[in-house]
Amino acid sequence: MLRKRAYNRPDERGQSAMEYLMTYSWAILIIAIVFAAFFAYLIFNPYTFEPRVQPGGCQVSKPLGPGTTNLASLTPGCNNDLPQYVMNSRGVGDFVNVPGSGLYSSPLNIQGNSITITAWVYVSGAPYHDVVDKELQYGMKLDYNNEPHACTFPPNAQGWCLEWDTNQDWAGQSFLIPNATKDRWIFLAVSQDGSMRYWYADNAMIGNTSDGLPIRYADSNTTIGAISPGDYSGYGQAEWFNGSIANVQIYNISLPQSDIETLYHEGIGGAPIDLQDLVGWWPLNGNANDYSGNKDNGKIFNNSFSQSWLINYPPP
Repeated sequence: MLRKRAYNRPDERGQSAMEYLMTYSWAILIIAIVFAAFFAYLIFNPYTFEPRVQPGGCQVSKPLGPGTTNLASLTPGCNNDLPQYVMNSRGVGDFVNVPGSGLYSSPLNIQGNSITITAWVYVSGAPYHDVVDKELQYGMKLDYNNEPHACTFPPNAQGWCLEWDTNQDWAGQSFLIPNATKDRWIFLAVSQDGSMRYWYADNAMIGNTSDGLPIRYADSNTTIGAISPGDYSGYGQAEWFNGSIANVQIYNISLPQSDIETLYHEGIGGAPIDLQDLVGWWPLNGNANDYSGNKDNGKIFNNSFSQSWLINYPPP
């Protein structure tokens, strides 16, 4: 009786394996491409299945009205969940304008010489420029060393830098962001306390200055994603940001480094940490509303809101 031949020698077993791979290589390749596509479209991204907070699902409650601090609290929906949307800024005229028409401030009421601005940003390409800007008063700006008004500190540095606008003067007030690359979410913060200014990227301080330049008070609007209207440019017509922006917070206090680190570790959906000194909070989760309780809602100019923002989001 004939028996089926067994492949016992190593060379025969190897030849059998190669024949199998050659026979089914196209099927394996197709399966690999399908799995790669699933990962690219976040189907297998574990954060895809995390809870997503609805627009307005987390906000500051102020029972005594805008501008008050007594009894201010976060609503029950604030669990630092991921947002449904982020704001896209992809071209000239794509920005949010905050006219400061709320009952509390006209425009945003920043008193004294202390302030903190925080935001999550995703850089898509040139130009980089203004993340938050209040022309002639304060602003947070991202630049590359070969862009106009490029990084001025340190000299000849390669890469992106974080800058701060005071008295319409960016010169000498920028710091290089370590390990910053295109197509990555970054947490940025700048705070000023009297003559001192502190700069943060992700959860680390990247520098400080003591130039003594005060915050200048000017009757101008605040913009997110472009330069605010000044004497030399129109709304969003210059120095616009190319990428995505989320969770912009402004405080009338210089938050300590420990609070900045806490905000970073809360993630892109993190709630404000100091409700007493919070001036404005724009999660940009599907709209430009101010959820600080001060009702300084923004007006959207050509912006879109994306749900597929999880790509390249580094969990804190």
